[in-house]
Amino acid sequence: MPLYTYVVAFKGQTYAAQSSHSNFRGFVTSWASLPKGALPALTPSLQKELAQKAYDGEFFPIENRKHVWRKIIDLSGSDFVVYAIQTQT
Repeated sequence: MPLYTYVVAFKGQTYAAQSSHSNFRGFVTSWASLPKGALPALTPSLQKELAQKAYDGEFFPIENRKHVWRKIIDLSGSDFVVYAIQTQT
Protein backbone atom coordinates (compact mmCIF):
# COMPACT_ATOMS: atom_id res chain seq x y z
CA MET A 1 0.00 0.00 0.00
CA PRO A 2 1.23 3.51 -0.77
CA LEU A 3 2.45 5.80 1.96
CA TYR A 4 0.66 9.15 2.11
CA THR A 5 1.80 12.29 3.86
CA TYR A 6 -1.00 14.55 5.00
CA VAL A 7 -0.26 18.19 5.71
CA VAL A 8 -3.07 20.14 7.35
CA ALA A 9 -3.14 23.91 7.77
CA PHE A 10 -5.49 25.95 9.92
CA LYS A 11 -5.21 29.59 10.96
CA GLY A 12 -1.51 29.80 10.15
CA GLN A 13 -0.61 26.54 11.91
CA THR A 14 0.40 23.27 10.25
CA TYR A 15 0.62 19.62 11.17
CA ALA A 16 1.91 16.64 9.19
CA ALA A 17 0.95 12.97 9.50
CA GLN A 18 1.72 9.83 7.52
CA SER A 19 -0.22 6.66 6.92
CA SER A 20 -0.30 3.75 4.47
CA HIS A 21 -3.61 3.03 2.77
CA SER A 22 -4.95 1.75 -0.52
CA ASN A 23 -6.00 5.34 -1.34
CA PHE A 24 -5.84 8.74 0.32
CA ARG A 25 -9.52 9.69 0.22
CA GLY A 26 -11.40 7.51 2.67
CA PHE A 27 -9.10 7.43 5.65
CA VAL A 28 -9.87 10.70 7.39
CA THR A 29 -8.58 9.50 10.74
CA SER A 30 -5.08 9.82 9.25
CA TRP A 31 -5.43 13.62 9.18
CA ALA A 32 -8.54 14.53 11.19
CA SER A 33 -7.67 12.83 14.48
CA LEU A 34 -4.97 15.21 15.60
CA PRO A 35 -3.00 14.86 18.82
CA LYS A 36 -3.98 17.33 21.52
CA GLY A 37 -2.20 20.62 20.96
CA ALA A 38 -1.12 19.83 17.38
CA LEU A 39 -3.09 22.82 16.11
CA PRO A 40 -3.83 25.10 19.07
CA ALA A 41 -6.40 27.12 17.07
CA LEU A 42 -8.46 23.95 16.58
CA THR A 43 -10.60 24.18 19.70
CA PRO A 44 -12.63 21.20 20.94
CA SER A 45 -15.78 22.60 19.30
CA LEU A 46 -13.94 23.08 15.98
CA GLN A 47 -12.50 19.56 16.31
CA LYS A 48 -16.06 18.27 16.66
CA GLU A 49 -17.13 20.28 13.60
CA LEU A 50 -14.18 18.84 11.67
CA ALA A 51 -15.21 15.31 12.61
CA GLN A 52 -18.68 16.02 11.22
CA LYS A 53 -17.40 17.54 7.97
CA ALA A 54 -14.30 15.43 7.29
CA TYR A 55 -15.99 13.20 4.70
CA ASP A 56 -17.70 16.13 2.93
CA GLY A 57 -16.25 17.53 -0.26
CA GLU A 58 -13.62 16.19 -2.59
CA PHE A 59 -9.87 16.19 -2.95
CA PHE A 60 -8.71 17.91 -6.12
CA PRO A 61 -5.35 17.41 -7.84
CA ILE A 62 -2.82 20.23 -7.56
CA GLU A 63 -1.94 21.58 -10.98
CA ASN A 64 1.57 20.76 -12.27
CA ARG A 65 2.19 18.25 -9.46
CA LYS A 66 2.06 14.47 -9.50
CA HIS A 67 0.32 12.61 -6.68
CA VAL A 68 -0.65 15.74 -4.72
CA TRP A 69 -4.26 16.60 -3.87
CA ARG A 70 -5.96 19.29 -1.79
CA LYS A 71 -9.22 19.54 0.08
CA ILE A 72 -10.63 22.61 1.85
CA ILE A 73 -13.14 22.37 4.69
CA ASP A 74 -14.92 25.42 6.07
CA LEU A 75 -14.74 25.38 9.87
CA SER A 76 -16.85 28.23 11.24
CA GLY A 77 -15.69 30.58 8.50
CA SER A 78 -12.01 29.56 8.46
CA ASP A 79 -10.37 27.25 5.91
CA PHE A 80 -9.01 23.93 7.15
CA VAL A 81 -6.78 22.78 4.30
CA VAL A 82 -5.64 19.19 3.82
CA TYR A 83 -2.90 18.22 1.37
CA ALA A 84 -2.50 14.54 0.56
CA ILE A 85 0.84 13.60 -0.98
CA GLN A 86 1.62 10.11 -2.20
CA THR A 87 5.06 9.83 -0.70
CA GLN A 88 5.87 6.23 -1.60
CA THR A 89 4.30 3.54 -3.79
